[in-house]
Amino acid sequence: MRSKFAGKIVVLTVIALLVGCAAVAEKTRQKTGVGGGIITGGVDNLIIDGPSSVSVGETVTLKAVGYDAKQAKIKRPGAINPTWSVQNPKLGKLNKNEGQSVIFTGLAPGVCYIEAVQGEVETTAYVEVK
Repeated sequence: MRSKFAGKIVVLTVIALLVGCAAVAEKTRQKTGVGGGIITGGVDNLIIDGPSSVSVGETVTLKAVGYDAKQAKIKRPGAINPTWSVQNPKLGKLNKNEGQSVIFTGLAPGVCYIEAVQGEVETTAYVEVK
């Protein structure tokens, strides 16, 4: 009798554990936009969010936004961490070359192209310096 009771307790405990894990995974997926907080397949697409024009001497923040293979926005902190570069450093400069966001400063009039690369994914945007 005791053995049957102990067996039922074990089965119920395992079921409760599985249900609890599933609930936590679903809650994490809702907050992060990806299953269980894990980026499956990695970053599939990047865009650069920020203004498309600045005045000479003005600074603006540019932010990389990442999407997975299903085009769901990746929200997990630290998951988007591209390397940044400018094609013509005479027109504009960045305050750093890595991170989810950077500060761009317009140096001279013209169109400055900015690239963000994470893994094999890269994207280019431009900022017109007036």
